[in-house]
Amino acid sequence: MTKQIACALMVGCGGASAPAATADTPANDPSATTAAPPVSRSLSFRADRVYEVTGLWVKPGQMDALMAYFGDVFPIARDDYGVRPLFGLEPLRAYAGDFTPDMMFVNEWPSLEAFQSFLADPRAEARFGARDAALERLVVTHYATDGDHEVTLTDGDVIEFNAMWITPGREAELQRYYGTVFPIAQRHGLRPLTGLRPVFGYRGDFEPSRAGLLWWGETAAFDAFITEIAPHVPARDAALDRLEVMHARVRFEGGEG
Repeated sequence: MTKQIACALMVGCGGASAPAATADTPANDPSATTAAPPVSRSLSFRADRVYEVTGLWVKPGQMDALMAYFGDVFPIARDDYGVRPLFGLEPLRAYAGDFTPDMMFVNEWPSLEAFQSFLADPRAEARFGARDAALERLVVTHYATDGDHEVTLTDGDVIEFNAMWITPGREAELQRYYGTVFPIAQRHGLRPLTGLRPVFGYRGDFEPSRAGLLWWGETAAFDAFITEIAPHVPARDAALDRLEVMHARVRFEGGEG
């Protein structure tokens, strides 16, 4: 149960493993060498919900303690307050900034009020100290979406989480930049998943002007895009006080559909 909760909330539990070769299933048996296909899921981002993006930096030797914490609090959050885990993220690299947690997850809450009621629940509140003792850093921000979106993700897909702090008075310049580079990004395979507008920063002092989730499939597509738009990057940077761009692989719970 703890492993399933960990996968649902945050970490990389990929597709089902191929069966190991045994005396009854020799190594040249196709069933011993063929992995199950990656899991794909259709997900909805809805304008009437709130989406939690969490990054965790775990202290050495504290993973088991953190898993025990999630095993205790997840049933409370799910059963009494309606949280719905969407997917975990296995961080790969940071293109800009230092947002490189050990693990991430994206959850859907029915409302911000539901999350705040969970925070005030004495059963959950009594366990937050154990969580904090296991972590070096915790970032939790809640966002509204820019509309209703239906998306399909496959376990192992590379997606981008980005967050930007726009310099006051430079919004128009930033929009011109995106108007120029977005068609280039699409040509390299970019698929926007959802835009995100911060509504509540619970922990970590991480409240950008805007954020977003983008699908690239693989990092090579993003690398080719960045090479092509290099002449335009100074205009982007001039319009921003801060930029965080992190790439990660999508991971679903236990690798089951």
